[in-house]
Amino acid sequence: MKKHLLTTLSIFIFVNLLAQTEEPRAYVMDENLNWWNLHINDEAIVFADIAYIRDAPVTKGKLLDSLKNGDRVQILSTGYNPTVLRGFIAPWHKIKYKSNGEMKEGYIWLGLLALGKGTNVSGETFIHGFLRKNKQTEYDNGSYILEIKTLDRFNNVLARAHYPAELNYQSYTENKILNNMGLEGLNSIHRISFLGEACGVSSNYYYFGWNGEQFIPMFDKTNVSDAGIYYYNEQILFPSEHNLDNQLIIKDIEEGEVIDEAAEELNYKIKKERKKYNWNGKVISEILEMR
Repeated sequence: MKKHLLTTLSIFIFVNLLAQTEEPRAYVMDENLNWWNLHINDEAIVFADIAYIRDAPVTKGKLLDSLKNGDRVQILSTGYNPTVLRGFIAPWHKIKYKSNGEMKEGYIWLGLLALGKGTNVSGETFIHGFLRKNKQTEYDNGSYILEIKTLDRFNNVLARAHYPAELNYQSYTENKILNNMGLEGLNSIHRISFLGEACGVSSNYYYFGWNGEQFIPMFDKTNVSDAGIYYYNEQILFPSEHNLDNQLIIKDIEEGEVIDEAAEELNYKIKKERKKYNWNGKVISEILEMR
């Protein structure tokens, strides 16, 4: 019996030691974490003010270097070891980067990279990403704090702004730079989108005005539909689109729900609402009307 136990213990120790030499299973890419949509050989931009580069895809890995917002890196691997930092989960990637004139390799946590980058007609560079995710509470699922920055040619931050983003199962993100859309005092308007492709998954849009010195968080809009049975759409109309008051921004809301799902031709019960915002050249505020 004693000999049998010793043999079993020896086999257990051998198998356990063998398992430790293999790559941990947690290092498999989590396919659901792809708002960044980065692939091997893609170039990415550092979003965090300071991003630490380590020799392994864990926070306890040896610190190799630190990069700052605007620095470029090249993706060398798929994602490793999804890790919760700043309140949300994202994997690590092996990267190639330049430090002190020398090309090096290391690992970076994906949440420190920009979701998108853009340049306006004045040549200013804009990047956006996540600052953090707030904790979930009994009344709130926890919102991501979306941040947008503008950088000078030395990658110094000239301005930044934050906005809470309600995100769940959106598939990808886009960044579009509009002109001032008829709003005096703005150089451009930045629309950051998180788009849903599946039924019941909303597409959310967040607007920031840029006056050349600072960002002005404006408002958001949401569009969603569910198998043709229900839809909810918000449309923004700027002065250059509605040709009314040049300080007026309009949000038209339409919500439709099928009256009889079994009917041969679907008819909708439709509700419409209009919200108005005033732009005074510096800030935007919703116009509350008595009903």
